[in-house]
Amino acid sequence: MEWYQNARQEEAVEKILPVSPDLPSGGQEKNLPPAGKSNRWGILIIVLVAVGSIAGAFLADGPEKIFASLTGADKRWLAAGAGCMLIYWALESGCLHLAARKAWPGQRLRTSVVTSMIGQFFNCVTPFASGGQPIQAYYMTRGGMPVGKATSVLLAKFIVYQTVLALYSAGVLIFEYRNFVENIEGFSKLALIGFIVNAAVVVVLFCVGFFPKITGGFFQSCLLILAKLRIVRDPKSTGAGIDREINSFHQGFTELRRERSVMAAMAVMTTFQLTAFFLVPYCVLMALGVQGLQVGDVVASAAFILMISSFVPLPGASGGAEGSFYVFFQMFFKASGSVSVAILLWRMFTFYLPIVVGVYFARHLSGLNPHSHSGKDSPDHPAG
Repeated sequence: MEWYQNARQEEAVEKILPVSPDLPSGGQEKNLPPAGKSNRWGILIIVLVAVGSIAGAFLADGPEKIFASLTGADKRWLAAGAGCMLIYWALESGCLHLAARKAWPGQRLRTSVVTSMIGQFFNCVTPFASGGQPIQAYYMTRGGMPVGKATSVLLAKFIVYQTVLALYSAGVLIFEYRNFVENIEGFSKLALIGFIVNAAVVVVLFCVGFFPKITGGFFQSCLLILAKLRIVRDPKSTGAGIDREINSFHQGFTELRRERSVMAAMAVMTTFQLTAFFLVPYCVLMALGVQGLQVGDVVASAAFILMISSFVPLPGASGGAEGSFYVFFQMFFKASGSVSVAILLWRMFTFYLPIVVGVYFARHLSGLNPHSHSGKDSPDHPAG
C-alpha cells in the first residue's frame, strides 16, 4: 500500500512540515527557493566560531602542542572516525530511501543519497537545522515526486528520528546518570533540560497524531492566554492556522501508522545511525592516545551533547556544541587544555566535513529540471 494514494490526502499533507512556500507544485519555477539564498549570516557565524575555536585552542595549548597533537594522532583511528561518518550518511540515505520507495516506487537510491546529503549541508548552515527539510522536499518534487508524498516521507523520518533520539537519550540517562553526576558539575540540570525538551517534542507529535481534538483545544487555550497578554495580535487567524496544521498532521500520521513494518525498519536503522555518530568522538580520543576509555561512557557523553546542543539557536549549534563537548569530555583528559584538540577534530568530522561534502551534492540543485532525477518507470510517469 502506498502512502497518500489520492489527491485529497496529498493536498492535506502539504502543510505537515515547514516546507518552503516556494516549493514548486506545477513544475514551472526552476530557481532555488529564496530561503536557500539567505544563509550568508549562518555561514558567517560558522566561520567566526571556527576561527574562535582554533584561536581558543592555540591560546589554551600553544601552537607547538596543537601541531604535535595533530601530527602525532593515530591515522588509523582518524580513518575510523571518517568511516563512522560514512556509515552515518549511508544509514541516513538508506532510511530516507526506505520511506521514499514505499511512497514512490520509482525513487532511485542515487536520488535518496543526494537528497540526504543536501539536507546535511542545509541542516548545518541554518539555525535549529531548519533548512534541510524544505530543500530536500524541493529536490524530491523537482524529480517528479508529488509534494504530498515528499512531505510524507520527511514526516516519517522526522517522527522516527525524534522518537529514537528520545528513547536513546532515556536509556543513556538511566544507565549513565550516576557516573556523570559524580564527574560533571551541574549535570543533572543540563541532562534533564535536554531530555525534557526532546521528550516534549515527541509527546506533542504523538498527541497531535492520536488526540488531535484535545491537543487542538490545549493550543487554542494557550493562544487565548497569549492574546490577552497581547503577544498574539490576531488570535482568530492564528487559531485557524493551528487547526489546519493539526488536521493535516493528523491525516498524515494516520497514514504512517499503517506502515508499521517500514517505520520499525527505519527505527532500527536510525538507532545504528546515531550510534555511528556517537562513536566519532571515541575514534578521536583514541587517535589522540587517551587511555582507559570505555566505549559506553564516550557514546553516552556524545548522546548528551547532541541532546543538549540541538536546541542552541545557531547554525550547527555553534558555540553550544563546542562548550558541551568540553564539559562532558574534559573528564577523559588529565590536562583540561588537551580537550581543545579533540574538539577541533570532532567538529571537523561531524560538522565541517558534512558541509564540505554537502556542497558537492548541493550542486545538483543548480539548474535542476523537472523530473530530471526520477525514475522513468515510476507509477505516475510510466515509460513509453
